[in-house]
Amino acid sequence: MSNKNLPGKISDDILKVNYLTTSTGEKLRPFSREIHLLHTKINGTMHVRSIRKRASELKKGDKLKLVLQPKNQFDPRAILVETMSGKKLGYIPRVANEILFNLMDAGKSLYAVVDDGVLGKKALDSGIDFITILIDVYMID
Repeated sequence: MSNKNLPGKISDDILKVNYLTTSTGEKLRPFSREIHLLHTKINGTMHVRSIRKRASELKKGDKLKLVLQPKNQFDPRAILVETMSGKKLGYIPRVANEILFNLMDAGKSLYAVVDDGVLGKKALDSGIDFITILIDVYMID
């Protein structure tokens, strides 16, 4: 028996929770939001083996992981950018990583989304290992 339209009873519709979704389609917990923090390029792509192949597999809107690397020998606030399957693409530029690093180190959830660049077939056809990949960085709060 349904609770609908009975005096003093809560409607089934009221009990349903509607979740917001991120730009990549993931459900957000109630009262959370997606906050855009930064638009940047991925640095260091020329040092990544098979970067052209990896960039050829990317498309606009793909979600990327951000991973802290506090023991990085070149930058103690380094933030690695990886595909969701764990393939290295490069790093958040050093000039933009201090606040992002501190947020992540404090437990905030950050991720990136591919915006533009030398992607897909263009990456394979480029013939160079200096690949530009533009990303947007978001925080779930």
